[in-house]
Amino acid sequence: MAELPIVNVYLAREMARRGDRDDATPLMRTAVDDLVRQGQLLGWGVPATGVLVETLLDRGAEGDVAEAEAAIERLAAAPADPGLVIRDIWLLRLRALLARAHGDDAGYRDYRDRYRDMAKMLDFEGHIAWAEAMS
Repeated sequence: MAELPIVNVYLAREMARRGDRDDATPLMRTAVDDLVRQGQLLGWGVPATGVLVETLLDRGAEGDVAEAEAAIERLAAAPADPGLVIRDIWLLRLRALLARAHGDDAGYRDYRDRYRDMAKMLDFEGHIAWAEAMS
């Protein structure tokens, strides 16, 4: 049962990829909220927040950008040990995507470049590929 929220996030991501963003988004939102309530924001909540933010920004309905920004800030504000790189790298990615959604080209390039540099420094292959795809 502890993994059910993350399973629901990825189930909802697949729903969104197939075009059903309106039904997928509430499922994701609930799953991320469940992870927060369970004290898992800095565990499974990191990638789950990433999936939620990306889906909101892709959907682009009224209020989605504001909700994505709030989700990013909730993740950023969560108390953690310094140097929690998994959160830090996700935050750079999500902030780049948010800057792009706001039409902030300079902010987008700055976050994207910092994201790419951190991914390479940590040799996180998946993040390196994502960062390159953002270029």
